[in-house]
Amino acid sequence: MEKSGTAIILAGGKSSRMGEDKGLMLFNGKPMIQFILDEVNQIADQIFIVTSNPKYLSFGYPIIPDLIENKGPLAGIVSGLSHSSSTYNWVLSCDIPHITTELLLKLKSEIGDFDAILAKKNGQVHPLIGCYKKDCLDSLNEQLNLDQLKLMNSLSHLKVKEFDAVDFDEKCFQNLNSKADL
Repeated sequence: MEKSGTAIILAGGKSSRMGEDKGLMLFNGKPMIQFILDEVNQIADQIFIVTSNPKYLSFGYPIIPDLIENKGPLAGIVSGLSHSSSTYNWVLSCDIPHITTELLLKLKSEIGDFDAILAKKNGQVHPLIGCYKKDCLDSLNEQLNLDQLKLMNSLSHLKVKEFDAVDFDEKCFQNLNSKADL
């Protein structure tokens, strides 16, 4: 399979519900982020982990700190897109260990003329399971500079497609947010 596109994995959150860095927590014997890296490594020719935690260097991929700290996922997306050289960029949170390459490839193939495509399952839109074009950067950066940090509000300034992932397993969308989820 030819690799094409960039994977931007957001691992810079405070993990307040988990109490420690979620991506590094063990799930089925591996750090949670490793599951995501294993999937995106099959399809992406560039992978970035957006975090300021140097422990993520051990995974062998570049880490990128948020350009503006403590501004949530929007800052992480802007930081990742700023470093990407790809037209197509998968944006993923570090707490979705059941994500599949099939879903990611489907998102990219369905983006068409849209700026971004977000997975939607059972009526819930997942902005951190999406594919964003590099062209989104200016608009998202403007929203970040205006301190408009609610991600869905910032995305309303773009042409966004919601992909109904009815054919994909519910587990793909499961965020592990507490120790009970592990």
